[in-house]
Amino acid sequence: MERLSYQLIKHLCAYVDVYPIAWGYSQFFLPLFLLRALSQGLAQARSVDILYAGDPLVAPVVWIVGRLYHLPTLVTIHGLDITFNCPGYQLMTRFFLRRFTRVICISRFVYMEALKRGLNPEHCYVIYPGVEIPEELPSRAESRFFIENILDISLKNRQVWLTVGRLIPRKGVSWFCEQVLPNLPNAASFVYLIAGEGPEIRKIRVLLEKFKLHDRVYLLGRVDDAELSKLYVGSDAFIMPNIYRPHDPEGFGLVAIEAASHGLPVIAARLQGIQDAVIEGKNGYLLPPNNSQAWIEFLLKCLSEPQILEKLRASARIITAEHFSWNKIIKKYLDIFYEISQKHILKKAYYA
Repeated sequence: MERLSYQLIKHLCAYVDVYPIAWGYSQFFLPLFLLRALSQGLAQARSVDILYAGDPLVAPVVWIVGRLYHLPTLVTIHGLDITFNCPGYQLMTRFFLRRFTRVICISRFVYMEALKRGLNPEHCYVIYPGVEIPEELPSRAESRFFIENILDISLKNRQVWLTVGRLIPRKGVSWFCEQVLPNLPNAASFVYLIAGEGPEIRKIRVLLEKFKLHDRVYLLGRVDDAELSKLYVGSDAFIMPNIYRPHDPEGFGLVAIEAASHGLPVIAARLQGIQDAVIEGKNGYLLPPNNSQAWIEFLLKCLSEPQILEKLRASARIITAEHFSWNKIIKKYLDIFYEISQKHILKKAYYA
């Protein structure tokens, strides 16, 4: 959510004047931010044409300022911010979101969740998150050498599978380590890299010990952007084994298109918003969620027929650029801005 907001502001600035009100601290202090956003919004409202809320948490503030100054309002919803299982929160979001001029949903799944809550379908739009398409990538050989160095192993005749992201239950990494990896017979044919941290890390470590997976699974922790780029290029498949969790959906799957933008094919669960990020047979493959046998069979096929993955390396990058590059996505936002603006020329925008 934060990355999307940051990138949106960055790309909007190329077209309009943006006055961001951002919060870089703990959610514990969110009430203080809302007060600050309200006071700053009231001070700046006379200078802007549109009020934009980056997520429903700040929607009440944006709606209040919009009502006072008769300005059009927009909000983006991401997934959990509309399905969060709290009756009071659900009542609040329904009340405010129904009153916004336009609501932007980051996937078709989120759009359907919005309609379930009574939002007007004529006021809701689907705009996918954008991704920066790297102009230059590290070489495949350099990237494989980098991975060999950090793991201190040889990757000759071995596939590299990669997962990147916060390690929380819905991401399915612990499920993958428990239900899939122990049933893949040839440990010498692949390695599985996990880049990221989160509350599931202890459970994953226990599973690695229980199933003796240390020779094929490596926990990398946090990695910087340069290292991540080499991991994407040097890997053979991006693994996204999400599982269903009530009230905790995957709104889109931004990391999938980030991997694909580096030419890395994605193997993901056919679940919720991920289905918009992964275009079957173009930038990856979709498998049934929570179906360990389907995952085992497909991964074994990838090991025996590596061309299944290799043939997508070029198309993954091209398809991602065609569908998700910020150059295309930002124009969809601007189209909506122009549509709802009371003026023909949008001069300024206010972002909360």
